[in-house]
Amino acid sequence: MNLPSTPHAAPRGEAPDASGESYSNWVREIMRAVAGEPDASVLFDSTIREPTELLASVARRAFEGGVTDRFESVFAGGNPFVVQAVAARYGVARESVICTTGATSAMAMAIRAYVAPGDHVIVESPCFDLLPGLAKEAGATISYLPRRAPSFDVDLAELERLISPDTKLVLLTHLHNPSGAMLGEAALAALGELATRTGVPILIDEVYGDFAGPGSAAAALSPDIISVGSLAKAQGLFALKCGWAIASPARVQQMLAANSHGDLDLSKLSHAVAALVLEDMAPFDEHWRATLEATRPVAERHIEAMVTDGLLEGGIPLVGCMCFPGVVGVSDTRALAAWLWREHRIVVAPGEFFGLAGHIRIGFGGAADQLDRGLARLHGALAQYRR
Repeated sequence: MNLPSTPHAAPRGEAPDASGESYSNWVREIMRAVAGEPDASVLFDSTIREPTELLASVARRAFEGGVTDRFESVFAGGNPFVVQAVAARYGVARESVICTTGATSAMAMAIRAYVAPGDHVIVESPCFDLLPGLAKEAGATISYLPRRAPSFDVDLAELERLISPDTKLVLLTHLHNPSGAMLGEAALAALGELATRTGVPILIDEVYGDFAGPGSAAAALSPDIISVGSLAKAQGLFALKCGWAIASPARVQQMLAANSHGDLDLSKLSHAVAALVLEDMAPFDEHWRATLEATRPVAERHIEAMVTDGLLEGGIPLVGCMCFPGVVGVSDTRALAAWLWREHRIVVAPGEFFGLAGHIRIGFGGAADQLDRGLARLHGALAQYRR
């Protein structure tokens, strides 16, 4: 999430509430608190900075001198140009794509298709709290599959042991949120085999997946994997509200049957622009790659220094724009995050929001100079907190 420049701010010295019900609520408080604090160092955001000029150029091209032919109705089955472009980019047939307003809408449609009250759902842990939240809203009982530090891999044998006769869905992320760990193609193929063998579909949130490719969607590897994605994270195009679900044609029909009204929030305007973006993704892919070419060395240098000084443990994953290091000697990272804000105007995301206390999520998808300054401040603050 990018922080807006609204005029609301917490009084100096007052820490944002880190004990709210959800990560999203905490982020809203942080957004209000950071605005008006020019000295703040924001280190929690896991989204690539918005390519505003690139987006504006596409929008101008769409409507200067007339209206683009991509300005199509989205009511019947989403924008057909978005469908075609997503299918081509991720190696699937058009019949395997559903247009949505974002990955969240796609996940909600899948859950409505496969989960009824009392059904069992397996969710990775640590996790983005939206995953179990959507399952709970559907009335599911939840078991958690540990993804253990430092690798945060998926243990297939452990996952299979968690599957029971009433298990209807498994929810995972790739790249893993919050750690950024990658599931390789062999692991994804093995997950597909497990889904087919057990009859339990696996939904994989791939909003960060382009950092590992881009390549084929996990759903292209198995008829029993459902991939969801969007333009919001790697491309930083959250303004377009464009997402999708990718699944076998049979599962697409199941999802559509369970969501008879479809996604009523689709925007004809934003999806027309999204179609043009998807048809020529090279500038946007170049944007995130250039951003990370600048920020990853900065993040690696500072994280390594903090590890060397015994303040953090765990490094930066091979790809992506976030990491989830442990804080040495600290078990209550909510308290740490509140102290960092109150005393130093530094914002990190405490691991409690993801189900793993003692860790903090750090993002590095913004400006390299701001990251350099923020991580240097964090290094000094953690040393002070230890003392």
